[in-house]
Amino acid sequence: MALIAKMTPDHHGTRPRSRRLRSLALVPTLLTLANLLCGFAAVHFALRAMYDFGAGIGPEQFVTLRHVALERILPSFLSIGASLVLLGMILDMFDGLMARVTRSTTNFGGQLDSLADVVTFGVAPATLMVAFMTQRLAGDSIVPSPISDHVLGRATWVAAGIYVAMTAVRLARFNVEHARDDFDHRVFRGMPSPAAAVIVVALILFQDQDVPNWARTFFVYATPMIAATAGLLMVSRIPYRRFHRSWLLGRWPIGQFVAAFLLIAVFVAWPAVTLLIVALWYGLTGPVHYIAWMVRERRRHSGRVHVQDSRPGQSAAG
Repeated sequence: MALIAKMTPDHHGTRPRSRRLRSLALVPTLLTLANLLCGFAAVHFALRAMYDFGAGIGPEQFVTLRHVALERILPSFLSIGASLVLLGMILDMFDGLMARVTRSTTNFGGQLDSLADVVTFGVAPATLMVAFMTQRLAGDSIVPSPISDHVLGRATWVAAGIYVAMTAVRLARFNVEHARDDFDHRVFRGMPSPAAAVIVVALILFQDQDVPNWARTFFVYATPMIAATAGLLMVSRIPYRRFHRSWLLGRWPIGQFVAAFLLIAVFVAWPAVTLLIVALWYGLTGPVHYIAWMVRERRRHSGRVHVQDSRPGQSAAG
């Protein structure tokens, strides 16, 4: 009887905890759906910007957020759409974390997450880019379209199409490889789709601020090429480090802590410029590290061959 009495509180103590975990299992799904809605809203604001542009309404003729400080940070509907993509990225980070915490990782959740990511990190950035390029190229009478009369108009639309298609391929491949037992959780194979989306929307946010004319002109014509390159990097086999494993988890050395503090301070002062630099830096880390690794491997291989050829008796045996 004493044994039964001793076991009873523990047994009843575990039931509320398991019930709480089951009730929290809905949170990752809600976060994923919120991510999807952020992508849908970003597409809406891209279309809204196109509507106002087609109607001849300039940014100075309407108020986007009806707040002076927010208007300065997000001066157009394109900026609002780009910020919603960034919000979707944050929600995408937390839905996976909540799924692991509540032990509710399922195949359904993974498939739903990929469908949401196709919209938020694929369709939405590409639509924002097409709307943005339509506004910027209007002075030259160039319209981004597959039937455009100008090569830059067709190239812009093709770049957006490549980006969307590669996002879908990247996410489908990730789902297949993630189900394998030998999947490496330490690195990404190919640029992750949220990082590629950040590059595209950072270009829009940067050019929506007061920047020098030479920088605006350069990035306007470079944006389609950068977007297409980001799309191809997503389906490459180039390894990318997982940001949260490198920076957020584990102990922080003093140098890393100081660098993070300075980065936050610079971001508060110049958010658009800092976001663009960080996004492009992360996009370049994969190819740069991969090229450096290939050079080291080639030198190591050539050095090994040189040592073997210089051994005594090699020439006589040959």
